[in-house]
Amino acid sequence: MKFENKGKAIIAAAVAAAAFCAGAVIEHFEGETFIEETATTANDIPSYVEYSNHFTDGRLNINAATEEELMELDGIGEKLAERIVNYRAEHGVFAQKEGIMLVPGIGDSVYENIKDKITVQ
Repeated sequence: MKFENKGKAIIAAAVAAAAFCAGAVIEHFEGETFIEETATTANDIPSYVEYSNHFTDGRLNINAATEEELMELDGIGEKLAERIVNYRAEHGVFAQKEGIMLVPGIGDSVYENIKDKITVQ
């Protein structure tokens, strides 16, 4: 089990447990989709919460993606993924998805392979 943000996972699990105990509705987001579920038994409470930077349409948010998630993109290996994360740390988030071409090693050909699979949020 992998958590990219343990703090959010712990808070979400606590909220889910409290909602169940109060007989309330559990609300959460999956990608860009809002999900509402009613907890009726202990089995309905998620045992873990997994966060992803993938949207329901399959695009990856390059402003929040981990190195592992970035390496899922065609043409992005370990070194380029590391450069993307380091670039964000030094320069901030990308205003547009085309901004990823500012990362050394990502030129027109790599961008053409990934442009329909990425987004910025």
